[in-house]
This record gives sequence, C-alpha cells and structure tokens, in this order.
Amino acid sequence: RTKTESSLEKMGEKISLHPKKIIFIILALSLLLISNLPTITIDTSTEGFLHENDPTLIRYEKFKKQFGQDEMIMIGIKTKNIFDIDFLTKLKELHNELENTVPHLNDITSLINARNTRGEGDVLVVEDLFENWPETEEDLESIKQRAMQNVLYKNLLLNEQMTLTAIMLEPNAYEGSSGTDDLEGFGDETSEEDLEFLRDSSKSKMVRTADEIVQKFKADDFEVYIAGSLAINDFIKRSIQKDIQIFIKLSILMIAIFLYIVFRRLTAVLLPLFIVILSLLSTIGVMALSQTPITIPTQILPSFLLAVGVGAAVHLLAMFFKHFNEHGSKAKAISFSLGHSGLAIAMTSLTTAAGLLSFSTAEVAPIADLGIFAAAGVMIALVNTLVLLPAILMVVPLKQAKSKAIEKATKMDNFLKNIAVFSLHHAKSIVALGFIIFIVFVYFASEIKFKHDPLLWHPDNSNAKIATYTIDKELKGSVTMEVLIDTKQDNGLYDAQLLQKIDGLRKKLEEVNHSYSVAKAWSVAEVLKEIHKALHKNQDEYYAITDNNALIPQEILLFENSGSDDLEDLVDASFSQARMTLKLPWMEASEYTNMIIEIQNLMQEELGDEVEVVITGMVPLFQRTLVAAMHSMSMSYFMAFFFISIMMILLLGSVKVGLVSMIPNVLPVIMSLGFMQMVGMPLDLFTMLVGAIVIGLSVDDTVHFFHNFARYRHEGLSIEHAVEQTMLGTGRAMVATTIVLSLGFYIYIFASLSNLINFGIITGSAIIVALVSDILLAPALLKLLYGTKEKS
Repeated sequence: RTKTESSLEKMGEKISLHPKKIIFIILALSLLLISNLPTITIDTSTEGFLHENDPTLIRYEKFKKQFGQDEMIMIGIKTKNIFDIDFLTKLKELHNELENTVPHLNDITSLINARNTRGEGDVLVVEDLFENWPETEEDLESIKQRAMQNVLYKNLLLNEQMTLTAIMLEPNAYEGSSGTDDLEGFGDETSEEDLEFLRDSSKSKMVRTADEIVQKFKADDFEVYIAGSLAINDFIKRSIQKDIQIFIKLSILMIAIFLYIVFRRLTAVLLPLFIVILSLLSTIGVMALSQTPITIPTQILPSFLLAVGVGAAVHLLAMFFKHFNEHGSKAKAISFSLGHSGLAIAMTSLTTAAGLLSFSTAEVAPIADLGIFAAAGVMIALVNTLVLLPAILMVVPLKQAKSKAIEKATKMDNFLKNIAVFSLHHAKSIVALGFIIFIVFVYFASEIKFKHDPLLWHPDNSNAKIATYTIDKELKGSVTMEVLIDTKQDNGLYDAQLLQKIDGLRKKLEEVNHSYSVAKAWSVAEVLKEIHKALHKNQDEYYAITDNNALIPQEILLFENSGSDDLEDLVDASFSQARMTLKLPWMEASEYTNMIIEIQNLMQEELGDEVEVVITGMVPLFQRTLVAAMHSMSMSYFMAFFFISIMMILLLGSVKVGLVSMIPNVLPVIMSLGFMQMVGMPLDLFTMLVGAIVIGLSVDDTVHFFHNFARYRHEGLSIEHAVEQTMLGTGRAMVATTIVLSLGFYIYIFASLSNLINFGIITGSAIIVALVSDILLAPALLKLLYGTKEKS
C-alpha cells in the first residue's frame, strides 16, 4: 500500500509538469469515442432480453424463418353492434388505410377480409367474408350468420356479445421486404443468411403509424384499443426516450447543487461535472461503437455514471482543497491528494466495477450489457478523475478558501467524529442491534419471489395497459404462443389420424380453465375442416377431419387452387411441419411456466413420440427471461460479494479485517430485499440489480473508511484516535458522495415506469443505510475486533 501511494504521489508530480499534453491526449481519445453517439439505438423487444446463442431464442428464430413473425399488433374496435352497416363501412375504411399506410406490414386480417370457405355445388370457394359488399339488409344478415357460425372467428375476430371486433397486423419477417416475403413458407430459402430480422425500431414505427391512423377514427361509437407485445414494448421505448433526458438533467442539476454546498467554489462544481459528463459520453460512444443498443436496464447508465463518477471526483477534490487551502501550492496539493486518496479512489472504482461486472455473465442480455458498460464507464471515469482532473486543476486559476468556509467544514467533521466516538463507546449494543436487524430482514428476504411483467410497469392510464386488459377481457387473449409439430418426413401431415389428434389437442387446450385459459387455438386442421364441410354442401356435421388419408392431399390441392395462400402460415413447403397457434391472456411470466409444462404434458399424451413438438414464440421467450433473470441474480450477488471481499482483503492486508469490512455492505442489501417483501414490492429485472449495485457502491465508503483507518493504525494511533482522524480526513466526502449517490437514484421517482421508480427508491435508501453502517456499525465492529490490546 505504501509503495502504491508513493507511486501515485510521483504520478501527481508528473501530471503537474505536463498538464496541457495530458489534457490534449485524453480529450482527443474521448472525442473519438463520442463521435459514435449518432449511431446509438434503443431496443425494448422481448428477443432483446436473451443472448444470440440462447437455445430458446435460436428455436424462435428458426420458427420465424419458416413461418414469419408471430408477434402482431392487435387493434380492438368496440361499438354497440358490429353488424351495423355504418360501423362496417368505417371499419373497412380503417382496414384499408392501415393496409396501405402501415410500414413493414406482411398481412392484415379483420372481418373485412376474414377467410370464408364454402361450397357452391362441386366448386370450393375461398373468399373474403365481405368479398361482396352488402347492398341490402338481407345481404348483411346473411354475412352476419356466416360470421356467427364460423368457429374460428369467435374470440379471434369477434367477442361473444358481438360488440368488439379485432384487426390483426402481422409484421414482415425481415427488414426491407414488402408484403408476403418470397423467402417464407413455400419460397426459396437459399439467401436467408443475407437477411436481417425486422428490427425493433421498425416494429415501433409500425405501432406508431397504426396509432396515428386509429386516432383519426376514434369516436364514442368507435372505441379503438391497440394491444399486444409490440404496443407494450413501444410504450416502454417512448418512456425510455423521455425519461433518459429527464434523468440526465436532474442528475446534473442535483450534482451541481451539492458540489457547490460542499466546496463553495464554482470550479469545484464545473470541473467534476465536466469529468463525469465526458466519461458518460465516452461510455455511450463505446456502446454505439460495439453496436450495443440502449435497453430497459441500460437506460439507468447515464444518471448512474453521473452520480458514481462524481463521487470519485469529490474525494479527490476534498483532499486537494484541504491541502491547497492550507499551503497554497496546486502542484503539491495534487501530489498529496493522489497519494492520500488515489489508492482508495482506485479501489472504490474497482469494487464498483467488480459489483457491476458480476452482471456480465447474466443470461439476460441487457443485464450483461449493463454490467459490462457500466463497469467500463466507471473505469473511464477513474482515469479521467486521477489523470485529467489533476491536469485541469493545474491549468485553471484557483484561490485559497476563506476562513468561514473552512470553519463550516470543521463543524461537519466534528459532528461525524462525535458519531464515531458514540459508536466506539457503545460497540456491543450497536453490534447486537445490527445482528437483530440482520436476522429479521433475512427472514423476510428469504420469502421474496421474482416476477417479470412489463405490463405492470406501465402507469394505470397507459393506453397499452388499458387496451391489453380490454382485449383480454373481451377476446380472452392478446398474446400468442406457437407450437411446432414436426413429423420428420415429407408429406407427414397427409395422415388423417395425426390431424385428428392435433384437432383433439386443440379442443382440450381450449377447455383448460385453471389459472390460465387458452382463448383460441388454430392450425392446418381448421382449414381442412372448412374444406371438408364445404365439399359436403356446407353441412355442419361435416366440419371435421376426413378419415381418408388419400383425400387429404386432394382437399389441400383444391384449397391452393382457390387462390388462398393461408396454408403458407400453417405448414411448411414439404408438409412435414405444422404450426399451431395458441391465443392467451397477458400474464406475469411465472404463471406461464406452469402453463407451458401442462401443455407439454398434454401434447405428449395426445401425440405420443411419433412427432417432435417444440413450443416457441413470445410467451416462451417471456418465460425464459424470468428463469434467466433468477439465475443471473443469484450468480451476480455471489460474484459481487466474492470478488469485492477479495479486493478488501488485499487492500487491508488482513483476511479477518477484510471480511469484517463487508458486514456494513451486506446489511443494506438484506434490508432492501426484506423491505421489498414487507411492502409487497416485486423483485423484477430492475430491483434484482439492487444487491450487486449496492454492494459495489456502498463498499466505496467502506474502502475510504477502512483504508484511512488502516493507515492511521499503521502509524501507531489507538482505535479511537484512528477512527477520529479517519472521520476528519474522509468523513465529509463520504457524506457528500452518499447524498449525491442516493439522490442520483431517487431521481428515478420521476420515471414513467413503476419498476424504475421502485429501483430508485430501494437503491437510494440502501446507499443511505450503507453510510449509517459505515459511520456507526463499522467503528463498533473494529472496537470489538481489536479489543483493548492496542497501542496508545
């Protein structure tokens, strides 16, 4: 430690000799990184939560290559009577404008163009429901009867009361394609590797264009709702775009105010702000350079790095101005501050980075990105603080502080010293109380459950939230799950018995009514039943799968010759794979876990081992995100504690003291998790970050406290004197950085999404608890650790 501190002092001397060169080099490198900022993107897609090599995502992308997108924009239109000619005329206008205007649209389905299969003599007719617009009341009634008798329309295009109908917009599978892509379904797939799946930004453009269109059609008798995962993700994206600007402005304002309160100098406000803003922009530049988008978790990066970065600058400036005010030499003050606090600042940055890097192996991709780039940002801020900031201090003109400012600072130091003295005199009682608090909160923390539900993040007045709940109520579901049934042989679907089993499976799925329900399930079986009925004079009793294997290819050929291309969405080109789509209500991710298990078991019972069944789509991705997040959380907490403990042991030169120093850092984490369980706050993708982040941040003050304490003990001071000198040397900076950090997280209460609000409240509070632990519990632990045998 002594050698390192001496090296840092010498580094300060060199910086004092060549400040302008250092400023030029660092600014040039920073500007090079910042130049990438215009290319940064935002991704809130469900796929974006998983790594590219995740098996669940690989299965999903394989499905999309064959059948296209499963995500849809679902527009619900509510009125008193759907089969009113005025309403239908307006519905047709809306359908046509959406079809002609919404970008990246592969297909649109509504009552206007819903498939209507019927027989006319020996001819199979497959046409739109409104192929011929009704001219009379009799025409309209005839169409209404066909719609009411069509089993497929129920809970898909029509609710039971006939008061709500849906328009479903299916995006293109790939970027740059228009309409039905040749490479999907029956087409040539040789050049798929050159194609890019539809980007999240393109999906958002679809949602926003559709929203602009429906706003023009809204009326009292034409209520419009836009639901589905695409609409939910787009709202989150809009929130991120708006909130990031608010967070950055509030962070800068808050930092500026407290820097002025602490130092009473304009330079002490502007210089740290310049350092942290430069570090932040450089970090975002690195993200843009690596083509890493801003995601739901990484949206906290700007305000996080601003708050964390300024903490290091505060500690350095506190020592710099203390020495400069007493002696008047900037060069000597720089060497002193780097020698005194440089190692502690470096260690706090390393421990914070270690806490963040514990996320780097997370199975949730945006969490891993947060860990990697937040850690990178902390290290960039460290270099700027230890090298660029001293160089700028040498260049800018500074004056020594007035005696009144020094007197006010002394009052704060004495207040903190008195707290530490109180802790030393009541060590046993404080440690005992801390132990009781720890046990109580461990009990509550052990009961907490993980939840993942982006819809709950939305405010109650969110249009996407209202629309999703409305569609779920009226049509029994707003999201889909896909089942791929693979026979492993060409024309394997020309098997009447297998198709009957698939149809039987659909019936059983729609009859399930536990904690979830399947609103609608459909597959190629529905098409074959429609054909079979049409070829038997449209008699309802023939709405079934034929028993004759030889008849199946003939029925399919008739359907294809009718001009419909609907089979492309339901089977592959060789008729070896069939797709079954299940429409489900929006639920919390853990609820889908039991549902998927039950569906898998049911399929195994019905279909046996003769076919391979793969469950994919948005719902399994959603559920996989939950499992990945739970595993990532446990790993990140362990890794953060382990690596930071090792660093503390190395810094303090003692296993025993290093482990004891971790107690004040673990307590805030346990209290945070326990408090969340007490008040019913969910542990989600954001609040799960609290543990590793708080350990990484709270240990900063612990490092400064124990580092300075160890220095004074090494000089031969008693425990009491060592603690007092530690408080006089670094106590004020600890309080200042804690205030800045906690407020840096409390600003999230202005967020649009509740998960971010919860994260800000819990993390900000935990950092305050960590400070109290450092100045109250840490001295008591040291007193009990060293006992009475000490040098006086």
